[in-house]
Amino acid sequence: MSDGQHLRVLLVLNHTGYIGVFAPLVQELAGRGHSVHVAYLSGERDGVAALERPGITQGPAPKRGLLDGWTSVAWLARALGDLGRYSHPRFADATALRERMAAKVESHLRKAAGFDPFTRRLALRRARLLNARTDAELAERAIRMSSRLESGIPTSRRVSAFVRRQRPDLVLVSPLIDLASPLLEYLKAARRLGLRTGICVASWDNLTSKGLLGFVPERVFVWNETQRREAVELHGIPADRIVATGAARFDDWFAQRPSASRDQFARRLGLDPERPYLLYLCSSSFVAPDEVGSVSRWLESLRGADDERLRGVGVVIRPHPKRYAPWRDVDLSRFGDALVWPRDGGLLEHVENRADFYDSVAHSAAVVGVNTSAMLEAAIAGKSVYTLVSPEFAQEGTIHFHYLLHENGGFLHVAESQDEHLAQLSLGLSREAEEADRTRRFVESFLRPGGLDRSATAIYADAVEELAELPVGDWGSSRAVRFALAPIALAGSIALAATIGKAALRSRLPGKRSAEPSKTRVGAARA
Repeated sequence: MSDGQHLRVLLVLNHTGYIGVFAPLVQELAGRGHSVHVAYLSGERDGVAALERPGITQGPAPKRGLLDGWTSVAWLARALGDLGRYSHPRFADATALRERMAAKVESHLRKAAGFDPFTRRLALRRARLLNARTDAELAERAIRMSSRLESGIPTSRRVSAFVRRQRPDLVLVSPLIDLASPLLEYLKAARRLGLRTGICVASWDNLTSKGLLGFVPERVFVWNETQRREAVELHGIPADRIVATGAARFDDWFAQRPSASRDQFARRLGLDPERPYLLYLCSSSFVAPDEVGSVSRWLESLRGADDERLRGVGVVIRPHPKRYAPWRDVDLSRFGDALVWPRDGGLLEHVENRADFYDSVAHSAAVVGVNTSAMLEAAIAGKSVYTLVSPEFAQEGTIHFHYLLHENGGFLHVAESQDEHLAQLSLGLSREAEEADRTRRFVESFLRPGGLDRSATAIYADAVEELAELPVGDWGSSRAVRFALAPIALAGSIALAATIGKAALRSRLPGKRSAEPSKTRVGAARA
């Protein structure tokens, strides 16, 4: 980028929850003299306090109009492509991911008001076919068809007008991998307006466990060479359009240091400071539905181990910050030196809670659990992680899970039985220094390919500035496909208008002040 060039950047996020991932990048760009407007499809209408500084503005991002018939057509084209990718044999073992995607698609098709009866029946039949088996050709046809249909869907006038008002030089979106993501409207509008575009990959599992990107921008920003390969092989992005920046979201974690000594921390929690402790990091309900039960069984096996160190090792159970309620009244006193901490989940947005979390990881002898994002934070702190494969958990069948495995050069030790798990823990307690060195090598390649001592945020900002110098890609729309889809869009708009009209009429009838079922069906059409 030319020295002194001032850029106007529009960053559109799915919801305000993603700002924790992108705040460092936005702040870095503003610090370099660029203007950044952060727009959210959903979330806090007044924006996020972390971005209240010069050079940064924020606010809501519009979607297509409710009665725009193309909304339902766009959803259908994108959703069937997202579902179709899971028909590929590479996802044969990712049962939980495939079933989750299929359930979302079929539920929307059954309930949403924006489809005429014929289109609904045809789409449901297609969705069930895609979910019935894994077949490479079937998956590839579904993805090609999704792309072809997308070429006929016009840009949203509402979204285009919003982008035009912002007058950006660049339009970035994230994460784009949600089912039938409406963020695609912003990339299409930007391309139509001759603006450079970028997709920002928000997390390490995004490219393997969600939907398709569905668009080839001028740049896709990923963490590492593994994600570069995923973007090429799984999403059809040309390799020369992908930049590996490292994981900027973890820059503050790399800079974190313990706020207390190990002895002070152990005494604060009520642990025996003379013994090492294991940290169990809890996960979401999707990954571990009955985590209290599974952790209790794990503790029982630990206390019954042959190794005396495991029978007496301290244990800290850290609830997932968004799922701490099941742990509020759990009593672990029967397991000796074991406790739940913190009881309220300790949301990591708070500085003091983040420091506490880092201390709990840094002072542990090892980390156990199935929360893969927290596993990466443990790895940055130099800790090996141990997990037990179980039908209760939805991790092992996913593609991204295998990148972390010890046998693949990662830091994660996976056991298929309690005996194997206990043996791994015993060995790990004896080889902490050796394991820490192996973990460091993984962290450098996976999270900071530019070097452990280089800020990923700075590399990211450099790459965004370089985007401003690239030529804009082709538009790639098809009038013939649009003409073929127009009757479906019109029929969907009529069906939705009729549903809204019936709901309004029922609400005016005596004794029928509520029309919740209709509201649900209309609301589904907004997705």
